[in-house]
Formats: sequence, C-alpha cells, structure tokens
Amino acid sequence: MIEFSGIAYRSGSSRSFDANVHLSERGELTLAIEGEVLKYTKTQYEIKPKLGRANRVVRFEDGIRFETDDHDALSKYEALLPQGGFMRWIDWMESRWPVALGSLAGVVAFVFLFLAYGVPSLAEYIAFEVPQGIRRTISERSIDAIEKYGSFEESYSMKLQRKAGDAFERALELLGEERNQEFEYELRIYKAPGIGPNAFALPSGVVVATEEFVRLCETEEQMVAVFLHEFAHVEFQHGVRSLIQDAGVFLIASLALGDLSSLGGLAASLPALAIESRYSRSFETEADLFSGRILERSGIGVDAMKEALVLLHRDALNFEIARFLSTHPDLEKRLEALESFETNSSNAVSREEE
Repeated sequence: MIEFSGIAYRSGSSRSFDANVHLSERGELTLAIEGEVLKYTKTQYEIKPKLGRANRVVRFEDGIRFETDDHDALSKYEALLPQGGFMRWIDWMESRWPVALGSLAGVVAFVFLFLAYGVPSLAEYIAFEVPQGIRRTISERSIDAIEKYGSFEESYSMKLQRKAGDAFERALELLGEERNQEFEYELRIYKAPGIGPNAFALPSGVVVATEEFVRLCETEEQMVAVFLHEFAHVEFQHGVRSLIQDAGVFLIASLALGDLSSLGGLAASLPALAIESRYSRSFETEADLFSGRILERSGIGVDAMKEALVLLHRDALNFEIARFLSTHPDLEKRLEALESFETNSSNAVSREEE
C-alpha cells in the first residue's frame, strides 16, 4: 500500500481541501477528503505524466482533481506499471538538459536529412507511379492556365510550325529506344512576346515552344538539342518531382496514401515553374547531359547544345520575365559540364580505337 497526501478540488470549484490517498499495488485508490472516503478502481482515475518538478496530478472521472508534491510515492507506483520504465526514461531525459539539447539536435538533423534526401527520393518514386491519365490532366490544365493568364496565343505561322515540327520529329527519332512509350510527345507552338524565346515540357509529353524560340535558333541542330533537353525533363519527370518537392511533406503523405488527385490542384503552378525554369540545378544539368549524350551518339555533337544555351542566355537579358541567369545554373557551369562530358566521350572513343 502506498500512501501520500495533497490537496483536492471538487468538480466546478476552485476551493481546495486537504486530502489523503491510499493506493494499492493493484491500482485501487482510496481518497479521503473532508471526512468522506471515496473509492476508485484503476479505470476511474488518471495519473498525469510527470512534468519536471511540478505537482503531480490525478484526475478522477467524477471531476475531482488531486495534486501532490510527493513525487517519490507516485514514482513507486508507476514503477509497478508496464509503462513505468518508459516514464522513468522520459523523466530522466527531462531532468538532464544536455541530453534534451542533444535530442533536439538529433530531431533537427533528422528533419534536415529527410528534407534534403528523403523528400526528393519519395518525390521521384511517386512521380513515376502517377498514371499517364493524371499527367495528361495536369498538362491540359497547365495549357489552359498559360492560354488564360500567361499571354500565350496559339501560333498560326505555318512556316514556324513546319520548321519547329521538323526539328521535333528529328529529336524524337534520335531519342529512339530511350523513349518511354507511356509518354505522349506532342509539340505546341505559341506566340508569347512577353515571355520571349522559351521551350518547356509538361509531364504527359507535351512540349511548348514559343515563336520567339524558333526564330532564335540559327540551326535545326540547336532546336533539336533543346527539344532533347525537354524530353529529358519528361523522361525523368522533373516537373512532377519539382511540384511534389515544392508542395512539401503533407502532399507527399497524401500521394503516398493513394490520393493522386491532389496533384491536379497544382497544375496551374507548373507553367510558372517551367517558364521560369525553376528546376533544381541537378535537374537542369541532368537534362543538359542527356541531350549532350544523344547529340554525341548521333554525330551532331555537343556543340549544338552549347550554342543553344549561349543564344538563350544572350537573348534572355532582354526579357525580365525569363530571368534566365537567376534561375538556371550559371551558364558557365552548364557549359563546363557539357565540355567535360564531351572530353570524356572523346577520350573513351580514343581508347576504343587503340
């Protein structure tokens, strides 16, 4: 039998009374208050967890609240319970601030690592599990958004349509066996003087190019290089992955539980993401190298991609909305990555010939 004293408050009253408690090892509790003896079974009261050195609290189902500063007495009783060991561990943690600080640092480190590595990995997995029907819906809603709010007007220039279409078909042919047949590649040309030279891909395989972009390219090979770059964004689902990562943990949890319709609500933000090229540096570099590899393999050469980047960089300075330099990896770094790839490819070919 464990005995201890304290003060009690009856339900709905702020007046306190001296009280005594007798607690059996089986959990039966007797409360003596104002000459009245009340008995409770184990299920008729709740001992609140310990919070530092604050008074321990016991709440009864009839509304009585009992407080005591006799921590030792309640600790003895809790040690008899299955959860007693766990509560003692919590109390041990709370009473040692270095341990508490270490635990906090551990939580912060876990959150950082999860956001840095866990979220991108989950986003990649989920992006490839999204059905093509949903990708198609996202793409069509994105097209509706740019036509309604983005100053995009459908192009009626047959000359530019034919010029871009030829380059697009050539790029698709070069993509060859690396093409995922699930994606439905389609080219759409728009007049967008407020945006300037630009091309971007949507998740289903729709590639949007502006008339200004088609006019900017000096050779068909430059246009092919950019289309291959955009194909990479589709093949690696960079758009959906970026949307998921930007939306955060709650969307990931929703998608992981199967609520893929949540992606539909983000469709309107995809054009801005693509137009302003807010893909991560790793995504842009991956797309550059994907294009460069196919260009090298086909005999066109990486120079076509480098030339296209320089042209876009030069022209982007005249279009504030594009913000090419501030949103893409630095042009110099992208060119260096392509040159490094080109050098390595040349060295590999030389070794094979030897």
